[in-house]
Amino acid sequence: MNASTPRAAGVTLALSGLLLALCFGAAWWSRDMALFSLTPPDGGAADVAEALRQDLHLTFFTIWASLLLATPALALFPAIRQSARTYRAWRIFWTASLLVFAVHFYWATVVIFGNDWQRILHTPRVSAPRLDTVFALWWLVDVILAWTWRTDAWWLRLQRLGVHLLAFVLFFMGAAREGELVASRALGWSMVVVVAAGLIAWLVHRRQRSTI
Repeated sequence: MNASTPRAAGVTLALSGLLLALCFGAAWWSRDMALFSLTPPDGGAADVAEALRQDLHLTFFTIWASLLLATPALALFPAIRQSARTYRAWRIFWTASLLVFAVHFYWATVVIFGNDWQRILHTPRVSAPRLDTVFALWWLVDVILAWTWRTDAWWLRLQRLGVHLLAFVLFFMGAAREGELVASRALGWSMVVVVAAGLIAWLVHRRQRSTI
């Protein structure tokens, strides 16, 4: 653990804390607005009580915030082996996104669904609850490794590629394909553009280095 680690950890906590504060504030401010439907996507009876509208808004705002933080992390990911500075920036965004996602996961699971996994597994609101749970645990393991084990082992690179690909797919499907609002779909497609730009920049840099 080098001398910059405590400072990077502080930046990570500050960044995630700021986004969470904005999410809680936005949920409180919009508590009387019908921004999101209390009924599931396929219609039918409402499965979220009106009294939980503010909490429902918070689950949406926190997943949006997590996506916003994950976007630069996903864009930087191809280049994290190029420099220590890129690696540190990626680690900050990747970890901050996980912290915000953890609040989203808790609020959706415990507050909205009362930790009732029968409801969670059968609601159309959650398209892949088992996969989401595996992803969250895998993400946590990767973040722990990122802060405690700086190695270039092939198995670490392979699992990190896997969790980033899964993050990209799940965020894209949840926002761009299944998003309830235009804002959600816009965030999803914006992520695609930013990540594609990051990948292109990495490829160009790699090609330039190979020609030197």
